[in-house]
Amino acid sequence: MKQFIVIFAALLFFSTGIVAMEEKKGGGSETMIISGTIIDNMCAGANKDTIAKFITTHTKECALKPNCAASGYSLYHYGSLIPFDGPSSKKIEQFLKQKDSNLTVTVVARKAGDKYSLVSIKNK
Repeated sequence: MKQFIVIFAALLFFSTGIVAMEEKKGGGSETMIISGTIIDNMCAGANKDTIAKFITTHTKECALKPNCAASGYSLYHYGSLIPFDGPSSKKIEQFLKQKDSNLTVTVVARKAGDKYSLVSIKNK
C-alpha cells in the first residue's frame, strides 16, 4: 500500500505541470513541450556556476545584444540547459524581437542530436 501511495504521489506531482515536459514519440523523433527561461549561450557560459540566480536578473535586452544573440540560445529548465540548434536560435531571436515577448516561455521542440530543434515558442 505504501508503494502505491508513493507511485500515486509521483504521478500526481508530474501530471500537475510542476515538471512541464511532455514527450510524444513518432517517426523516430521525440517532440517535447517544455517551459522555462530563454538564455543566450554567452551569458549562460559566463554565469554557469550561478545560473539559477543569474537567470532571475537576465534581461531580454541583454539576450538580444549582437554577441549574445550570435552565441545561440538555450532554455533553462529546472536546473538544466536545453540547447537549441542554429536555425532554432534564429527563430528564438526573431521571437524575442517581438514587443510583447518575454524570456519565460513554453516551447515545443524536437531532439536533434545533442541539441533541440524548435517547433514553436510562446510566452508562458
